[in-house]
Amino acid sequence: MRSLYLIFCFLLSFAVADVGLFQPAANAQFQPDSNGQVSIEISWIDNLAYPYMSNFTSFTFTLNNGNNTDILKVKTLDDKITPDQLTVKSEGRFPKYSYTVTFDKSITGNGQFFIQVYGLVPGQGNTIHYTHRFYLAGMSGVNTVTYIGTTEPIPQTSIVTMTTSVATINSASFTVPYAQQTGISRFAPMQTPPVSKVTATSWSRRFATSAVTYFTTAIHSLQQETTITEGWSGVFTSDYNYATPADFPSNNGGWYAPSSRLSLSARKVNYRKV
Repeated sequence: MRSLYLIFCFLLSFAVADVGLFQPAANAQFQPDSNGQVSIEISWIDNLAYPYMSNFTSFTFTLNNGNNTDILKVKTLDDKITPDQLTVKSEGRFPKYSYTVTFDKSITGNGQFFIQVYGLVPGQGNTIHYTHRFYLAGMSGVNTVTYIGTTEPIPQTSIVTMTTSVATINSASFTVPYAQQTGISRFAPMQTPPVSKVTATSWSRRFATSAVTYFTTAIHSLQQETTITEGWSGVFTSDYNYATPADFPSNNGGWYAPSSRLSLSARKVNYRKV
């Protein structure tokens, strides 16, 4: 069994959510500035411990449109961007990475787009993630995009390693709003720990309503595999039950003879052979 495990880890070690994109926001709209340039900030965090940001040697940012199964490339915006060219923002205790792409308004017409983020890990593979879909307006290109989708394409991660180490979760993953995450593994914040005393006299819904978006066409692959919930930070103590054990039924008056409950007694019937 251990040999099979080692072989499996050698052949296929997927880092399913190494980059968690959350900006630009879904359905955001961007327009050219007075110089005809469009600037879009792309932000993400590390979701899992491996591959680390230090394992990546470059990132490529490509503007795309179209449906999730037939992605149409518009233009490679920036190629071979090294990690030291990224901006690190210390928001709270955990840093967030970002990079701003800038392009001319003439590269395309108006419509809905998304950006592919390709990360290269030398000798091990690559990761491909997509931002939420957003809109470009005021563009001067000849090709106007008419397709409108509700979700971005599924992330693709192909990392082959020879390590058998167990990945740990970066706590920063839990700070990104759930609905803004795009990884195949998503992260939910800590559940509310129980209080020591209940004072409520009636119940109410914490979230009275919730939004739902339906697929307009059938999809043929998973968009999400699992949700990882942050563990409780509190300490729980345990003890044994101090209550005195109750008596057995035969000792507390609860036992009775089954025969006392019978209203009819069994009778023997003799048949005479004729």
